[in-house]
Amino acid sequence: MPSSTGVKSKIGSKDNMQYTPGGGNVKILSSKTDYSKAAKSKIGSTDNMKHAPTGGNKKVYNQKLTWTATSKVGSLNNAAHKPAGGNVKIEEKKLDFKGKAQSKVGSLDNAKHTPRGGEKKIVSQKLEWKAQPKIGSLGNADHVPGGGEKRIEEQKLDFKEKAQAKLGSLENSNHQPGGGNKKIQSEKVEWKAESKIGSLDKVQRRSTSDQGSADNGEEQQ
Repeated sequence: MPSSTGVKSKIGSKDNMQYTPGGGNVKILSSKTDYSKAAKSKIGSTDNMKHAPTGGNKKVYNQKLTWTATSKVGSLNNAAHKPAGGNVKIEEKKLDFKGKAQSKVGSLDNAKHTPRGGEKKIVSQKLEWKAQPKIGSLGNADHVPGGGEKRIEEQKLDFKEKAQAKLGSLENSNHQPGGGNKKIQSEKVEWKAESKIGSLDKVQRRSTSDQGSADNGEEQQ
């Protein structure tokens, strides 16, 4: 490990190493201030402090008033008037309109009229229509369509017995492929390879130089 005995501080980093900060002898007092003696009122707020309001010697009376009211002009001229007409009676009678009621003018002139025409009868008879077909619509009415003597047969086909192979498809059916009697051997090949011309010259040089350096090292020891 490197030794730190000769290590020096940065330039000017120890100039104020013995400095002690001042100001610790100042005390901050905490006291409750009394404003009762030094406080003064606002300007002119106590000028009328001894003022007493006047007017308390007056009384307010509560008295019920009596009004002597008179009527309007001419409103009592007919105060003693009595309305007449109470001697008239209104009678209630049930009216009988059945005996005295008459028909309107000319409403009974034809009361005994009998209408004519009742001797006629309205006959209800079912009509029979002899309808005929349109021109040529029954020309082939007796036509019988032909072709019904033909039958459509359904027969299941059997292809298993009658089916034959395609031309020449079974010519080589009994053929057996040859070549199965040959064996494939797996052997490791040993190559006796030689180096190219001059490819090992440098290898021998390096080996000799390595031996020389080793010998020199032993001599120095």
